[in-house]
Amino acid sequence: MFPKKVVLASVLKPVNDTRMFEKIGVSLAATNNYDVNIIGFQTNTVEKHSKITFHPLFNFKRISFSRLFCGIKFYKQLIKLSPNLIIINTHELLWPSIIFKIIHKSKVIYDVQENHYRNLLYTASFPIIIRHFLALYVRGKEYISARFIEHFFLAEKHYLSEINFIKNRFTILENKCKIDLATDRKKSKKTDEIKLIFSGTLAESTGVFGAIKLAKKLHEISKNISLTIIGYSPKSSTINRIKKETNNVNFISLKGGDQLINHSDILTEINRSNFGIIYYPTNKSTINSIPTKLYEYLACELPILLQHHKEWERVCDKYKASVLVNFEQINTEHLLDLMYTTTFYPNGVGTELLWKTEEEKLLKITNTIIS
Repeated sequence: MFPKKVVLASVLKPVNDTRMFEKIGVSLAATNNYDVNIIGFQTNTVEKHSKITFHPLFNFKRISFSRLFCGIKFYKQLIKLSPNLIIINTHELLWPSIIFKIIHKSKVIYDVQENHYRNLLYTASFPIIIRHFLALYVRGKEYISARFIEHFFLAEKHYLSEINFIKNRFTILENKCKIDLATDRKKSKKTDEIKLIFSGTLAESTGVFGAIKLAKKLHEISKNISLTIIGYSPKSSTINRIKKETNNVNFISLKGGDQLINHSDILTEINRSNFGIIYYPTNKSTINSIPTKLYEYLACELPILLQHHKEWERVCDKYKASVLVNFEQINTEHLLDLMYTTTFYPNGVGTELLWKTEEEKLLKITNTIIS
């Protein structure tokens, strides 16, 4: 029996995206039941995988004329590949996926990794004059498309209360960490040096400037503080502001920035660090979310400098993983004392943080839909 052909696709995420490739793609390929193809944004380096074929189809700026034609390019690629199942995580690929489904009898899963409506409406991704129009257009497109979609994967539990057209066709696949528990972490001796890390998407809404502010304040009373910012931002204005705020600041370094960066490099940097920073300025687009890096820091047993957030505190308290920080009024001396004296992860962490728990759900529902 020939393996079923599956296409995983995104417009802006690279073909080696953590969730699309490392988690969903690798999990499906490992069963030998699926011929996995990944369509996404071009990147400088792509990991080779014997059971996965990469199609780096897209390469354009976030706001560009070329982006308008991504659906046509995607549809042409679908015709070439003729998949049995299409898993998309970008609203722009809904129409071509559904048209292909109707004509060629394929199946479609919508992997909801973010609430596009809230992101468009409450962040500065697009000029304010068109935000409401874009948000309503995308939500309308999702609502109409929903009746043609076999199933929804939800990266966050709270999407159930924010998105009302999913009904009972969903599986929650949280962005848990795909590593061996803390095996890569260097168990170094305690020193006065403290290496901070801020990882992931670099944006004002994800707290990168709050992290810079925190590092500077801590460095004022201790020269042993350093910060590594590692991740990617599609907005040149964000990168320029980061460079401006860290210009001639030798204890803050930037890795990635305007270049996509491999997830393995982020994990390596996490395991070299002493504390991770998690801070999101209050915004309706992220207020209910659990950041992927929270699972990564916990799985790597990296102590966390955490803003006050009821759900994140609940997760961290279980492992004694964090120190709470008021990012609006930082008491640096008290914070630094806690960083040096607190015992973190006294009992380690459990497998509940790992992707393996989500993988079982992924394989079960995929097998049901595609069989």
